[in-house]
Amino acid sequence: MTVVYPLRLFLDCSTAHLSPAARSYVDRTDVVASPTPYGWFVWASEEPGDGVPPDILAIMAYARSLGAEYVNFDCDADEIDGLQTFDWD
Repeated sequence: MTVVYPLRLFLDCSTAHLSPAARSYVDRTDVVASPTPYGWFVWASEEPGDGVPPDILAIMAYARSLGAEYVNFDCDADEIDGLQTFDWD
């Protein structure tokens, strides 16, 4: 008997791709984002609704184009060519 487990993909993405507004957004919402010790785990919604910062919308769309349902924003993850980066200073 073969057991098939549902698997979901996530995009591993540097936190450098989050603007100050996006960082504030993921800190205050628990609907699409959960904090981790190194960043946030975010659902890449196909219909994110109002109030989602443009940089997160772009990353969600990019993740979905690759077949990912989630984005793991990690301070140690690589930056992704073609996505805007922001200075954290």
